[in-house]
Amino acid sequence: MSQWMERPELGAYLARQRWFGEGEGEVAITGVRELSWLGESIEGPRVRFELVDAGSQYSVPLSYRRQPREDLAYGFVGAGLLDGEVSYVYDAMHDPEARGILMRGFTEGYEGPADVEYSRLPGFSLEPDADSVLMSAEQSNTSVIAGDAMIKFFRKLAPGRNPDIEVQAALTLQSSEQISPLLGWISSGDVDLAMAGVFQRSATDGWGAAQASVRALQAEDVRARDAGGDFAGECERLGETLALVHEQMRESLPTGTWGTAEIAALVERLNSRLDRALAMHDTIGAYADRVRAAYAAVDPEAAIPVQRVHGDFHLGQTLRTISGWMIIDFEGEPAQPLEDRVRLDTVARDVAGMLRSLDYAAHSVAIATGVAQDQHVDAWVSRNRIAFLRGYGYESSEAAAALLHAYEIDKALYEVVYELSYRPTWVQIPLHALNHLL
Repeated sequence: MSQWMERPELGAYLARQRWFGEGEGEVAITGVRELSWLGESIEGPRVRFELVDAGSQYSVPLSYRRQPREDLAYGFVGAGLLDGEVSYVYDAMHDPEARGILMRGFTEGYEGPADVEYSRLPGFSLEPDADSVLMSAEQSNTSVIAGDAMIKFFRKLAPGRNPDIEVQAALTLQSSEQISPLLGWISSGDVDLAMAGVFQRSATDGWGAAQASVRALQAEDVRARDAGGDFAGECERLGETLALVHEQMRESLPTGTWGTAEIAALVERLNSRLDRALAMHDTIGAYADRVRAAYAAVDPEAAIPVQRVHGDFHLGQTLRTISGWMIIDFEGEPAQPLEDRVRLDTVARDVAGMLRSLDYAAHSVAIATGVAQDQHVDAWVSRNRIAFLRGYGYESSEAAAALLHAYEIDKALYEVVYELSYRPTWVQIPLHALNHLL
């Protein structure tokens, strides 16, 4: 039996982490699968992946040291006996030497244990003992930069191929220039633990670029059509990029068509999410009838093409590089079940995600600058959403518009629930959007 089954330290550590999504308070650990040691060292740490069952299954790579290290205090989990000796246990992501051991399998000639498999695409290998840097941004996974590679360690696990590996492998084999190529991955049995991709050193993220455009608009105090033109051009190119990636996904991954039964099931799912939102927050009640009417406007007789999509598309999932836009992070929403993240869907889901992200980027700047609602900001949003749709070439039919409208409303409702639960000072953003959409 794992020591963590009898002691609360690991559960307490999980509760403090952003990537742990099972609520707050005491964490009950119901199982721990300890994989093989990845490195034996007399002086250094012993390191292994530990798969922890706590509501869901989580990957917690740990390093065990004979002496405490003050410089690793942020990742300290607890102390206990290991093979009869006291060990000081740290989250291996916060231990540079331990990170090197975890990534050693990406070097040439490595032969590790049978229960931890390292896969490398042709031409990729890390330099032995390459320095690594832990990315500071809190997210649902943990990312490390090593040389020209970025290794993303998955935290919440599910049996089956991780969509980020599956999709990026397919697009990498197509030589897609609109993604950051996949280099390799780590797995144990039917569970993926990590993936490696090319690190785009010169890139800037789309969220920061959009916000910078809005700040420039406010600083110059001119109309959006004058100050927002540059980013409107970027938005149009971003739309073109998404359209190319969707085409590449159609060529290499499953596709299908939704008929009457599938469209009815979609509308039922949308209404079910509305019902859950209504049960959580009374604020949404004022919109309920209009929302249901918008969902009912989705054409039940349409034949809607469906395919694999990004599933969690927003400005933070884009990079502006010297050569153009790239789309990253095809994992979908990690909190959702794997079957939902790989379900075929309409491209309207990704398009709606970006339209909502543009609105969020603009109005988050307005909140930060103390301007609750700014007509110039609304004009920036309108100009850039039009540019994005034009670049994508989104279908202009009444049926396509109704479908996109439904997806945008669904996303805005999700945002209302999230903001009321975790960030109430921002709830005005999705409420303002609902007023526009409805």
